[in-house]
Order: sequence, then C-alpha cells, then structure tokens
Amino acid sequence: MSDVTEFRVSYDGPALENHEMDPRELAPALLAMADLLEASARVLYGDKAKIHVNVKGSFKTGSFNVDFVTGVQWLQSVKDIFAGTEATAIANATAILGALGVIGRKGLFPLLKWLRSRPITRIEAIGTDRPGQPTVRIYVGDEFYDTERDTVDLLRDVGVRKATQQVLAPLERSGIDVFALGQGTRVNVTVRDSEVSSFISPAADESLIIDDIRDMAFSIVSLTFKENNKWRLSDGSSTISATISDADFLRAVHGDMKSFSKGDALVCRVRVRQWQTANGTRTDYEVVNVVNHLRAARQVQLPWPEVRA
Repeated sequence: MSDVTEFRVSYDGPALENHEMDPRELAPALLAMADLLEASARVLYGDKAKIHVNVKGSFKTGSFNVDFVTGVQWLQSVKDIFAGTEATAIANATAILGALGVIGRKGLFPLLKWLRSRPITRIEAIGTDRPGQPTVRIYVGDEFYDTERDTVDLLRDVGVRKATQQVLAPLERSGIDVFALGQGTRVNVTVRDSEVSSFISPAADESLIIDDIRDMAFSIVSLTFKENNKWRLSDGSSTISATISDADFLRAVHGDMKSFSKGDALVCRVRVRQWQTANGTRTDYEVVNVVNHLRAARQVQLPWPEVRA
C-alpha cells in the first residue's frame, strides 16, 4: 500500500541565471532533501513505514527546479492494519509533507522562519484542528505560533534539523539567494539567504548515563605540565586521556618533588563519566586522587624478610 505525492524544490539567484554554477554542485542538497524526508518519516511513524524519493523531469536553466515524487510504502506487518483503506495511507503520506511545510500553511520550515533562532519559552496543547490532528501553541515571550504536534516532533529531532540545514546549504554560496518549496507553480515556502541562520541545527543535548568513582592502576604514556591538559595513561589494555585534578599531586609534580621513570605505575581514584550523545557514547576520565606512585621494579623479588646488619 503506498501513496505518491509530487512537490517541487527550487533554488534561484544570479549564479544560476548567468549559468555560472553547474547545477550538479547542488546535488548534496538534493540528497539532504531525501534524508530530510526519511528522517521525518522515522519521527512520525517509526519503523512502520519507509519513504521513497525519486526525481522527476529534468533540471532547468535560469533557476534550478527539481520535481520530487515521494511516497510512503507500508511494511507488510502494517498492511493488515490498513487493509481495505487507501485513505489512511494517503493521509499519513501527506502528513509528512504537511509537517515539513511543503504543503499546507504550517510546518517546520514556516515555524523555523518565525522562530528566527529565538529560544522557545513554553509550549501548550490547544486542542485539535479540523482533520483531528493535535495542535499546540509555541510561545516566544508574549508572541505565539500555532501548529500541529507533528511539527514539534520534527523540530525536536536532531536528524531532521541537520538535514534541514543541509537542504539550505546552497544559500550560503555566492549567487544563490532563494530557496522555495511547493507543488507545481504554487510556492508554499520561501527562504532567502539572509534567513539561513534561522535554520542552523542546534547541538544535540547530551545526557549523563554513568557517573562512577573507581580505583584503577595506570602506567604513564605521556604527561603534560600545561594547565588543563590531559595525561595519557594506559591500563595495560587501552590508553585513555585523563584530567588530573588531585591538587596535592600536581603541586608535587610542578615542584619537582615527583619524578617518573619508565615502568612506573599510578594507583588512582578515578571518576568515570559517560554521556549519551547523537553520535553514540562519550567517556571522560578524571583522576581525583593519586593513591600511590609505584616505582618500576629495580630488584628481583625474593621470599625472605629484609635483614640488615
């Protein structure tokens, strides 16, 4: 079961009018549009549907107009749910373009233009619109913007935001100053080069998942005497970079009261923190206390007590 919807992406400006730019240089932005649609489908429908995107027609000189054909293909497990009703599939496929602002009067692109990178102060639910979609009111101070909940879900997603920024990347090049989205000759969204900053993707929030203090032993791979620089330490199987925050130990090092030789070991109390990020996990090591500095062995260990004359 699938629905096919056509829409148009356009770039314009002096560089294209004067044939000073090869349209193929804009190919990364077209790939970003496919990424944007796929990311939006994932946000709105999870693993229940996969969107497919094709370019229709040819590139035109004077401006750069590309007609996309997009559709949602429902997976077999979902077909049973929608058996006998094409209308449900059509509504969900169209919802993706509506949530982005490709069709309809609201959506992600119009919302980002309205926000102009201003921080949102609060969001409140205000009911449903005529098709029964949940609607919300987004506040920036006393100003507000009403849109559907699906649009807010796209606004929050890092993948969607990064793809949106990449779609508009050509506007950062000299000679391309207008981006437009719509269907046929109807333009629904226009973004100018002066507005690109409103579409910059914010950095993804990191969440702390582990904060633990443990005892560990290291050999020194490399050390630094510069403030805030990290030491390279090895636990025998891997090498880490660690911040040394033991003030007494650092004073001894900087005061030449500590010296190090190859094979020395440090027994440390280490704070290990791990964050979940958009690119996976990130781990930081902080040596909060150097418990013992073990010198490299210089004598053969024998099983008798020390006997001195």
